[in-house]
Amino acid sequence: MSSASTFSNGRSTTTDSEPMIGQPEIDSLPERPLTDLTVEAHLHGHQPAENQVVVSHRQQALSQIRAHSITNLRSELGGVLLGHAYRDGEQLIVEVIAALPARNDDHGPIHFTFTADAWSQIHHERAEKYPDLEIVGWFHTHPGLGVFYSSDDVVVHTAAFTLPWHVGLVVDPLGNHASYFGWQDGRLAPIVGYYEQLDTQPTPVAPWRVPKTEVWHTRETEEFYASYEGRNEDADEGLVSYGLNRPLALSNTVTLGILGFVIGFFLLIGWVAVLNREVNHLESVVASLAGETSLNTVSCPNPQLRILAPTTQSQLVAGQDVAVFGTAVQPEAARYQIEYRPAGSNLWDLAGIQRLQTDLGLLTTWKTTGLRAGAYDLRLTAVDRQNIPLPGMNSCQISVELVAGG
Repeated sequence: MSSASTFSNGRSTTTDSEPMIGQPEIDSLPERPLTDLTVEAHLHGHQPAENQVVVSHRQQALSQIRAHSITNLRSELGGVLLGHAYRDGEQLIVEVIAALPARNDDHGPIHFTFTADAWSQIHHERAEKYPDLEIVGWFHTHPGLGVFYSSDDVVVHTAAFTLPWHVGLVVDPLGNHASYFGWQDGRLAPIVGYYEQLDTQPTPVAPWRVPKTEVWHTRETEEFYASYEGRNEDADEGLVSYGLNRPLALSNTVTLGILGFVIGFFLLIGWVAVLNREVNHLESVVASLAGETSLNTVSCPNPQLRILAPTTQSQLVAGQDVAVFGTAVQPEAARYQIEYRPAGSNLWDLAGIQRLQTDLGLLTTWKTTGLRAGAYDLRLTAVDRQNIPLPGMNSCQISVELVAGG
């Protein structure tokens, strides 16, 4: 579920009467055979219909989304999808190559917002890291809430992601579900499946199942489909704001206020239930993740000191920030050190320090800017107040590879 008041989309050329860009824009797409992006790929869910966008994911992008989605299991998180759009005859194809998280504090248990600062950060990082890629959609999480498109999600997508091939991915990292949504005959609808290119490893990296889901429509979202006011551009930021063409009548406003109070009350009760459910499921989530990272289990047999992500032998893009996710719950430890070194070297460099115990959380963000492509070791160590490793406590050490960005 999402809300947003400010959007930016460099390629949007919508008008007051036609929010969707049509055939001329589609005809401008480069042609590419669908088999190029699906023959060496794993299908999650079902084959998309002819009037649905076909999404083909590189494993790098899925790993980036997954790593970001589990950094906070009590709030919605999100970001944008980067790649290219193609067509094969009448079939629209999106290749998702990378994902950029939106870094802002305006998110909570049941909402995620693209703020002006978040858009500025996204455009800056895209220009710096992926100058040749375009924004092809967005993603956000529904931790513990299931996968669906809320009415707020519809408004965000309709306002900011207007091109016919723009897609949205919703991930429930607790329920291990995910689904794409996209334009279908002028309206937003679930996409029944997507492809994962097996380009970095022969098995899928995405653990999510594609459930049967739906788009929640309200009167306001129907109005938003039909018409919304013109764009208000900020010359300094290059931002675009959208809103409804006409205000609601007073009686509708009062009614919405009452409904808002009632809904808020039940959401509060529901959030308490969600918290309880998260606590009850936490151990099973940890066990599930540990099972999926069995390669790390071999290198890190101690379940109280283990890197869960990235997995050993995984390929990471040099120059990007790598979220190191894991478990660190040694009662005698004063802190935990995360270090790295080029494979074969005897010298370790500090990637970060985790001062708090965590059953399942972000240990640090390994900044790989300036590091050369090649094999590296990552190490998690429990230390005392003098930074001396705890006696009898083996470190968790895994091997990864940094590869040049595509």
